[in-house]
Amino acid sequence: MSPSPEPMPLPFSWADQEHHLVSHLSALIRLDTSNPPGNEIAVARYLSRELTHFDITHTILESEPGRANLVARLPGSGQKPPLMLLSHADVVGAGPDGWSRPPFSGEVADGRVWGRGALDMKSQVAASLLVMQLLAAHRIRLTRDVVMVVTADEEAGSRLGAYWLWENHRGLVEAELAFNEGGGQRFMTPGGPVYTVQVAEKGSARMRVTARGPGGHASVPRTESAVFALAGALLRLRAFAPKSVLHPASRRMLSTLADLHPGAGAEAIERLLKDPTWARANSLPIDPVLREFVVAGLHNTATPTKLSAGHRQNVVPVEASVVLDGRLLPGELPDRWVEEVQRAAGDRVEVSLMHGRASHAVHDDPEILRVLGDTVAAHEPGARILPYINPAATDARAFPDTKVVGFFPSASDANIMRLIHAPDEHARITDLMFGGKCLLDAVLRLST
Repeated sequence: MSPSPEPMPLPFSWADQEHHLVSHLSALIRLDTSNPPGNEIAVARYLSRELTHFDITHTILESEPGRANLVARLPGSGQKPPLMLLSHADVVGAGPDGWSRPPFSGEVADGRVWGRGALDMKSQVAASLLVMQLLAAHRIRLTRDVVMVVTADEEAGSRLGAYWLWENHRGLVEAELAFNEGGGQRFMTPGGPVYTVQVAEKGSARMRVTARGPGGHASVPRTESAVFALAGALLRLRAFAPKSVLHPASRRMLSTLADLHPGAGAEAIERLLKDPTWARANSLPIDPVLREFVVAGLHNTATPTKLSAGHRQNVVPVEASVVLDGRLLPGELPDRWVEEVQRAAGDRVEVSLMHGRASHAVHDDPEILRVLGDTVAAHEPGARILPYINPAATDARAFPDTKVVGFFPSASDANIMRLIHAPDEHARITDLMFGGKCLLDAVLRLST
């Protein structure tokens, strides 16, 4: 297969864009868009002002007062369907505890931009904005429309953002492919650096496990109580080794990892490919975070999150329950997973489905992946991409007809991603510049 076309020579230096990119990110962080309540209108207004400076057509669409989405468009020749730059404006909340700098300061210090949303995902909002500005300022001739979509409400389910846009303004957001969050973590392997690219994300199955038993005064021990029954079910679920599902996308991921781990690593991966099991996946001799990607990519999961039992300390509750956050591989159905979890938990409890959503199709288009592979290799010689199934959820869930891929490479190792939703979230300026440069390069390769 031939390499993707080289991007057109740029009439500007990317290195000269650092001030603009850092300024955008710092300004966006200072706009507190914690969800709830959201207030994404603040980000939409900032973006509107910046887009207006470059005469870029755009519109602000509020699903509810203050819950704003923005859609901007640079027209192309129409030779190809549109390409979307997808991001969200809202962030998870952040109190001052645990932060060395105020979480909404946007402070620029020590080669970093500090604050909530620096990684998730105002850095990509800032980069997408700058890409649009540069394309417009230098009148880059495009073979397709490039559409920037910045949504509300991603952190709380996308109902007031991506879903609302798809249901009410589909003509504005239809695209062949989209670059989104969910990819770009960098791992150094024995075979060289590799960057993740999300080609699918899991569906969901939120379940409640309920145990019931005799109540009464807590001074009298009751071994058959609901709490003990629930505890027993949780212990069985902890020991549960679900069946491995070797999806074609996961097989491709494992084959890439085998190439990057010659010797014992490749041998272990080959054994896993031939006979996939929970135990083999969990014992792969590779980077622990990469191993987590493998485990999640081969299995449906059910993780306990919220426990509930009792209302007085001296009363044995007649009911105890726990919520399980279930995640499903593409092609798997919520109802079937509930049945499997019920068998694993045992007949002393009842497992019921609270909410379920099947995953969309896998978007591992060979041409797109080839372009992204060529892009990262151009900016870090020897680097490769690792297509994977994201166990989490993004706005991609709302765009079933779009090839949404997670692509915003970080020059740092993947450990920095552990700061997402955590105190002292920050983006390194070198990562911000690298991600923005790769994003612009990929857009040019696919759109010029």
